[in-house]
Amino acid sequence: MYKITIGIPTYKRPAMLDKLLQSIFACHLDPALIKQVDLIIVDNDVEKTGEPITAKWSKNAAAPFCVHYINCPTKGLSNVRNEIIDQALRLEPDYMVSVDDDQYVTPTWLNELIATIVNNRGDFALGPVIPIFETFVSPEIAQWFCYQKNEDQKKLSYLETANLVMRAQFIKDHQLRFDNRFNSLGAEDTYFGISVLKEGANIFWAAHATVYETIPAKRATLQWLIKRRFRVANTYTYIMLLEKRYARVLKKILVNVAYLIVGALAMVLTPIGFKYRYFGVLKIAESFGGFAGLLNIKFHEYSTGR
Repeated sequence: MYKITIGIPTYKRPAMLDKLLQSIFACHLDPALIKQVDLIIVDNDVEKTGEPITAKWSKNAAAPFCVHYINCPTKGLSNVRNEIIDQALRLEPDYMVSVDDDQYVTPTWLNELIATIVNNRGDFALGPVIPIFETFVSPEIAQWFCYQKNEDQKKLSYLETANLVMRAQFIKDHQLRFDNRFNSLGAEDTYFGISVLKEGANIFWAAHATVYETIPAKRATLQWLIKRRFRVANTYTYIMLLEKRYARVLKKILVNVAYLIVGALAMVLTPIGFKYRYFGVLKIAESFGGFAGLLNIKFHEYSTGR
């Protein structure tokens, strides 16, 4: 049986945090696999908006669950994720799980995640994050909120933090942390993934360890998609430059040019009401984001909160 920590970063999302904690406490835990679960809620809000919700669940927590609340007022994505790692390691777990505050989990989620990393003798395992919209969203917008699909138990060459389990000893042995240069940029998990792969990490896919991500109405918009496409291309280029992967940088330049041309041609389709009407504008946004990264122009998507 294994000792588990579940780290949850939160920022001004008390209702979503409440829904996530409710779903975790409703998990059907396999007692032959999991003996203890410590939930570590790290609140990145100086006003401590997550504290009342955490206190409610802490009061009602029963074995094998235990709830811990930590306020981390220093703003930043990497800051809060590093605080989770530091707090988790103090509890000496076997495995450290990461899930975000705008998600909620399925009843067998934790069993599937832990079984995947244990059975494969892996260092990391991650599972699917399926988007769920708060309100009706048109197909022209909804289609761009896709999620990763892989064969169960497949070995991976990338990592995300939204639904992840890490072997604690691997983190300790290699002294791994999230890079503070990505505090306000995003993509801190992408760069973290590059770091763990450099250390020879084995990463596996847990196809049945499903979580759902709530997409609020303010994110299910063309404006948000344009910003996200710009930011993803911007941080990708920044990372490739940091890593001195100049062949990939050159490839990205060529891709940017292609996206700009194709996007401009596709713009004539935008007024037509069909599923792919926004293809052109999103490709142009991605092209601009890549070029901005080449010029060391960074897009601080998280500088004013999430």
